[in-house]
Amino acid sequence: MVKKVLLNWKSAFITLFTLNILIALIALFLVMVPDHSKFKFTERADDRERVAFTIQSDKEDLNELIRFYLEKETRRPLNYEVRLTDRVELKGAMTVFERDIPLTMTFIPEVQENGDVRLKQDSMSVGRLQVPVSMVLKYVGDNYPLPPWVRIVPSDQSIYVALNELELQSDTKVQFTKFNLENDEIEFKLLVPVEE
Repeated sequence: MVKKVLLNWKSAFITLFTLNILIALIALFLVMVPDHSKFKFTERADDRERVAFTIQSDKEDLNELIRFYLEKETRRPLNYEVRLTDRVELKGAMTVFERDIPLTMTFIPEVQENGDVRLKQDSMSVGRLQVPVSMVLKYVGDNYPLPPWVRIVPSDQSIYVALNELELQSDTKVQFTKFNLENDEIEFKLLVPVEE
């Protein structure tokens, strides 16, 4: 009788253990499958005449502006921080099996022809885990509140900041012309409409 109970307990334990491993593998698979959706970055036609004002700034001032606009656009408390150093840094946490693991990613900014900014992933650390970049970017896109003009592109390992979609007062537009963080040279244009 004792052997039969012991045998049933072992079979139940092995079955439960196998089921847990299977569920964990399925969850990891679903998280790691890359998102194949492609973003199309289209500019809205705007043929109004605009006057350009060139503005030079530095990392300290731009950090304040980034914080302000992220809080304003998401309209809720941020669970991450974006900071300009020699790179663009994204710091937050990634929840894995109900534990928060520190997440740090750095990006190199690339100014696009239309004045938008593409942030190309440079380095990443997720605690001590080895995790694919595309999976972490997908996690960030799914779990961090981002403004609609910031798009995560996991397949390209980048973040696209569509500044031409940023809505400012008087329909003013922003276009970056220089974004060199190592030399603290940041320059952009404010395009103010002069006709309706």
